[in-house]
Amino acid sequence: MNNIESASVIIKNKMSMKSILDLYQKSKSFKGTAFLYSGDKLTQVKNLPKLVSFLLTVTPGSIVKIIVEGTHSEKHLQSISEICQQPAGKHSLNKESAYNSIQI
Repeated sequence: MNNIESASVIIKNKMSMKSILDLYQKSKSFKGTAFLYSGDKLTQVKNLPKLVSFLLTVTPGSIVKIIVEGTHSEKHLQSISEICQQPAGKHSLNKESAYNSIQI
């Protein structure tokens, strides 16, 4: 049976590309549809280019509404919420391990 679930989360930090890809991968395997809504923007999570554009415009402190429709929607809603609220350092590059570029 298809259910519709929604929740609002506060984005604490800019999401890294790794987090965005995690979100996308989880949604690709979900049998249903998930949307993110903030301000006047709405995007489907399974559309990677639009998802990246949407999340690049979301600033820390913004409220994002997550809307999920499908089977086991509560479980998917929980996993999306956890990804959106991960601490900044969870998937971001460590500055000490990043490569330095040298111009010649």
